[in-house]
Amino acid sequence: MSLGPGDPELITLKGLNRLRRADRIFCPATLASDGTIVSRTQKILNEAGIPETNIRLFPVAMDTDRYAAMYDYADVVRNIEKEYEAGHHVVITAEGDAGFYSSSSCISDMLTVRGIPIERIAGVPAFIACAASENIRISERDEEASIITRLSSAEELIGYIKAGRTVVLMKVSRFEALVKEALQDAPDNVSFHYFENTGIPEKAYYTHRINDILSRRFPYFSLLIIRTERTQKA
Repeated sequence: MSLGPGDPELITLKGLNRLRRADRIFCPATLASDGTIVSRTQKILNEAGIPETNIRLFPVAMDTDRYAAMYDYADVVRNIEKEYEAGHHVVITAEGDAGFYSSSSCISDMLTVRGIPIERIAGVPAFIACAASENIRISERDEEASIITRLSSAEELIGYIKAGRTVVLMKVSRFEALVKEALQDAPDNVSFHYFENTGIPEKAYYTHRINDILSRRFPYFSLLIIRTERTQKA
């Protein structure tokens, strides 16, 4: 079940109806440095008026090797299977869209192997919501767009930019140094749109100024939209 980027008003009507009908709603959570369990999806549900009694949190390890996360997924799948076999209507939540760079796909695959039927509800990806919030066109006419979650070098990013593509950089905290290096070497006719924590009013941040971007420390929930500004033909 896709919740969108964080604003409860961006949950689709179909998705909201599924949430209201659910007996059990499983939400991913992370362990904070102080030992508390934090869940952005739980907060979205709270703001959408979903009863707290229906929500079940499951911790997911934030680790690049993903071994610990896979262990957590297997654990929650066992719990979901028990609820399903008990006749409960179960929903598993995901931010953005569940089919777009979402860890929920691992859970979906495990449930399918166990013979449990899955229905995926579409949601609004974060980069779409970001672009809309600042009236940014991602692509138009015959323009191409590239969505990137990994970079090997600043030169790789410059190559995408010089090719004239719109570039959407997801999870930019993973390669912050490379992005900042590329920003300083990019052509003059390129605009940079940097976003943090879209959908969370008290934490959301946006800037298109390169110096401001260079001075930021990129948090986990951050992304960058890069566009080559073209001269309109008469």
